Amino acid sequence: MNYNKAYTGNFGIPVNHRPRSCSVLWHEPAIAWEAQLREALEASVGKPHVAVFFRADDIGIGGRAFHALCELFRSFEVPLALGVIPSWLSKGRQQLLFESASLSETLWGWYQHGWRHINWEPTGKKSEFGDHRALEKQRRDIQKGQIKLKGIFGQYMLPVFTPPWNRISHATLDVLDELGFKAISTADPAPPGIEASLHLINLKVNLDLHTRKGTDPGSDYRLLLHELSTLLAGNEPLGIMIHHQRMTSFAFQFLFKLLYLLKEILHSQFLSFEEMLKKPNEH
Repeated sequence: MNYNKAYTGNFGIPVNHRPRSCSVLWHEPAIAWEAQLREALEASVGKPHVAVFFRADDIGIGGRAFHALCELFRSFEVPLALGVIPSWLSKGRQQLLFESASLSETLWGWYQHGWRHINWEPTGKKSEFGDHRALEKQRRDIQKGQIKLKGIFGQYMLPVFTPPWNRISHATLDVLDELGFKAISTADPAPPGIEASLHLINLKVNLDLHTRKGTDPGSDYRLLLHELSTLLAGNEPLGIMIHHQRMTSFAFQFLFKLLYLLKEILHSQFLSFEEMLKKPNEH
């Protein structure tokens, strides 16, 4: 495929597109950003096995940015795990999602991302399924979301759960186990108790692209590239977290170039959630 031709027009995203909420890193392209990205990845050239997977959060509304994201991954034939927020899905929104990502396409890994994506913690860090909420209420919401999504996605729904803000209580892990989930996907470090679970594994994401908190775009871009090269040098799969609603035109350009370099220069192995569930000890 001629990837440069495929990228003409930013997959429908205007050059001046900037969402209401986005990290300062993605406001404008960094100076020599492509050369810096290539240099960061070249350190891994020749490594025998570079495993990568992508997880997109906050799926449920669809629209231009979601459609562009799907077109981007489709053009590279790279799988993408899609974390769906159950309460966001209306009939109209379901149709909009499937216009961009058909159920018949094997690229998409549909799975559950909380219930409403709201914070129930009275203080401290945000969480929908944290320690300060009654466990029965958590169970009700998780099961309600599970039933709704199974009704919509059927056999294509994966038994994976991502807690909003990547935070979950130890007790909630038992609820997920009881409800038949096989994995969670959260950030490093894994929540306490996951190691003791006989059934749940953690499909861990370790690189955040779009909810970054840095205040200086140049410094944060260099930090992002340092994180990327360090993780590629490790033994674990590189799990990359995406928030398409926060992506500017530059963020789409970066992701396009990252996919290109991972595929054409590093010859990475792109993993799907389904593969990782089938062979949890191989990645």
